[in-house]
Amino acid sequence: MKPLKTLSAWLEKFEGIVLSLALLFMIGLGFLQVILRNFWDTGIEWGDPVVRAMVIWVGFLGASIATHQKSHIQLDLVSKFLPEKAKKFAGIIAHFGSAAVCLLLADAAYKFMVMEREARTLLIDGVPNWIVIVIIPVSFLVMTARFFIHGLDDVVRLFKPEKEGAA
Repeated sequence: MKPLKTLSAWLEKFEGIVLSLALLFMIGLGFLQVILRNFWDTGIEWGDPVVRAMVIWVGFLGASIATHQKSHIQLDLVSKFLPEKAKKFAGIIAHFGSAAVCLLLADAAYKFMVMEREARTLLIDGVPNWIVIVIIPVSFLVMTARFFIHGLDDVVRLFKPEKEGAA
């Protein structure tokens, strides 16, 4: 279990670096586009499609990081009415269920990416659209693994005896 958590933590650091660079590039390019349009009545031809592509990358990298940190969107209505032991089981079911849904979405996203690749659609001249889309199945696979790790961790904590003095 510990090697999986270590791998996930290293991956989060890598994702954070890529996310930061993508966000910086996206904001910089968007700002440059605004300046060029407002002051010189021109712009970068490929600027808008690239900014839109970066939004996809930033969104999916952010979702993956949020999953690692357990700060993703949660529907917590049911657990408010459950006893403590049932909350733990609900958490396990939620994590493994989320892993299953992410796996299905990864499969659908992969099929979509393959269709885009076969269609040879372009984002801009010389850059195929499937390169933008590759982040979607990859992110869903990473989120699948992370939800699965969270579920396993919940199972271990459910059956692990509480230590003396632990809060």
